[in-house]
Amino acid sequence: MKKILIAGPFGPKEEAAFSQLSSEVECQFVNSSEINDSMLKSANALIGNVSPALLVDQPHLEWVQLTSSGADGYVNEKGIPENILFTTSTGSYGLGIAEYMVAMLLSMMKKIPAYLEDQKKGIWADEGIVTSPFGKRVLIIGTGDLGLEFAKRMRALGCTLVGIRRREGTCPAELDEIYTMDHLKEQLAMADVVAVCLPGTKETFHLFDEEMLLSCKEGSYFMNVGRGNIVPLDAFCNEKVSEHFAGIWLDVCEIEPLPDKHPLYYVPNMLITPHITGGYHLDLTVEKIFQIALHNMKAWLGEGDYIHVLDRNSGYCK
Repeated sequence: MKKILIAGPFGPKEEAAFSQLSSEVECQFVNSSEINDSMLKSANALIGNVSPALLVDQPHLEWVQLTSSGADGYVNEKGIPENILFTTSTGSYGLGIAEYMVAMLLSMMKKIPAYLEDQKKGIWADEGIVTSPFGKRVLIIGTGDLGLEFAKRMRALGCTLVGIRRREGTCPAELDEIYTMDHLKEQLAMADVVAVCLPGTKETFHLFDEEMLLSCKEGSYFMNVGRGNIVPLDAFCNEKVSEHFAGIWLDVCEIEPLPDKHPLYYVPNMLITPHITGGYHLDLTVEKIFQIALHNMKAWLGEGDYIHVLDRNSGYCK
């Protein structure tokens, strides 16, 4: 009998659905923090995320279904057997993160943080001129599920939507223009809003260093919901860089948790959230993860094809 470890954000209903797929498979439901080397050595498959180092030298593992969309840690870890098939939960998080992106952009444009601070101080004050997304040029760097979900929502606000991706191809219906990474700097110089939705790969590591950030249009808004190491940790601690932007929002940082009292917390036009947009807070996100995992478990059992298969060379799904 085959054995699968299942460590995801699943409740009794989902656990029952997994268990009923086959009488030839033993499903063991655990917390990811409980999984150790001994448990993995007795398993043939895993649904959930564990430390990549735990997957080194696991001769019996055939398939790993990640409950994350990002997989950079697994791509970079040396010693993980080549025969292990990885699938991701790409497509599960776009809606939830995109809604946060719209909320945080409007918050910056409408000076909501300033009014919250005034309320805390018990003062009634007019914080002055605000701006609107209407008519703005929004540059979305990374046009996968997340980037396009954001584009759909910004379309309703009257923006010009521009995408950046790795390869040339037809412009998606959600966008007005599409360019490759070769055109990044020239597009940054024209964009009123820069939304970074990239995965963590060798090519994206520290992509937005101080020089690249200063290539952005002065007075623009910058948001990163991709990977923290796309922006060097201290880049925005440089006043010249931070003051270049009307507003900055980071949901991801190069070091997480961001240390207490780190200078980033005190950058005047900075909003920081603790990597929560891609979590399990939204029930629709959990449902999508479940449906992907269930589909791929059926494929592992010989029914149909896998979806969201990870290309371990590029770090992207095939």
